[in-house]
Amino acid sequence: MKRSLFMIVMLSMLTSFVYAQSKAPTDLPNFSVIGNFLGTHTESASSFDVQEIEVSYQHYLYPSVKADVFTAFHKEESGAVAIGLEEAYVTFSDLFGVLVPNYTYNLGLGAIVGKKRVGFGKLNTLHPEQWLFVDRPLATQQLVGGAEGLAAEGAQINYLLPLPFFSQLEAGLWTVAAHHDHEEEGEESHSGVEYENKLFNSRLWNGFKLSTNQELELGLNYLIGNVTATEADDKADVLGVDLTYNLDLNRDKYLLLKAEAYQATYGHEGESRADQLGGFVLGNLKLNNYYQTGFRYSFLGKHGDEGSSQTQLSLMLTRQLTETSKFRLQYNINDSAEDMVAVQFVFGVGPHSHVLQ
Repeated sequence: MKRSLFMIVMLSMLTSFVYAQSKAPTDLPNFSVIGNFLGTHTESASSFDVQEIEVSYQHYLYPSVKADVFTAFHKEESGAVAIGLEEAYVTFSDLFGVLVPNYTYNLGLGAIVGKKRVGFGKLNTLHPEQWLFVDRPLATQQLVGGAEGLAAEGAQINYLLPLPFFSQLEAGLWTVAAHHDHEEEGEESHSGVEYENKLFNSRLWNGFKLSTNQELELGLNYLIGNVTATEADDKADVLGVDLTYNLDLNRDKYLLLKAEAYQATYGHEGESRADQLGGFVLGNLKLNNYYQTGFRYSFLGKHGDEGSSQTQLSLMLTRQLTETSKFRLQYNINDSAEDMVAVQFVFGVGPHSHVLQ
């Protein structure tokens, strides 16, 4: 399976190159490569990995219809290199306009179809190269899809509400997509909330312009795992709130504050459901075009009466080499695990690399 998928990617890259020789630039898909190198050190172990090489293909099929495909080579825990389909989806930004071409009024109705990171909070929808840190926070890993995030196959409807500020309502129905071959089909395997079969997500995303240099975003999220289960104890319900504040200080400086909080109600097989709280707070200061510094505080509560609470403080320093390459140094201080020092280098080639800025 891995070899076949590898050959498909290589063949598609070769085909794209040959195809490009005979087409006008406006007809060509955007092709990008992003690399993520990571070294870590704890008291008991040190490692360096080519964490991921992501290859993306993006192209507009129609003025309001865009296709995005992301494949990635990544290293598994066993040390083997695997290739997987990260995301492959089509976005209809004006769904009614596509269905009724002669209708000129945009109703604000959109859709996403395919495999995608589920829209729960802001962090889960981002790829690793877009993070302001090296690893996902404790609570996000435990409650929203593990170390890599929660991805699924299905469809989502978006509706832009007719309000004087930005407000978008999203609702989707998905089948959970497994990341690795050793996982059971249709199941995301990791500690914490186990997502399987069908899941439903909804999100109300609001944006407010407070002044010429200040913006505030507020998201209200709801996620139901294993929707088709007949027993309530087999389902997982997760409520989430995310908050983002941006303050532009001048041309080269800004302050960014982020927070996400979750309440999950779930149980493992054969157990009754129990509540678990968690979340994180992030502060990031861009000092100039070359340096950013920040902190992240993560909290994960007990699952009912089981286990113990965990906290983590992370300190980050980022050196932006160019618009498409950066170094990052991160130090994690844990109360229930070894402290960790991580050094990361991320680079990009192609139009998708703008996400590294």
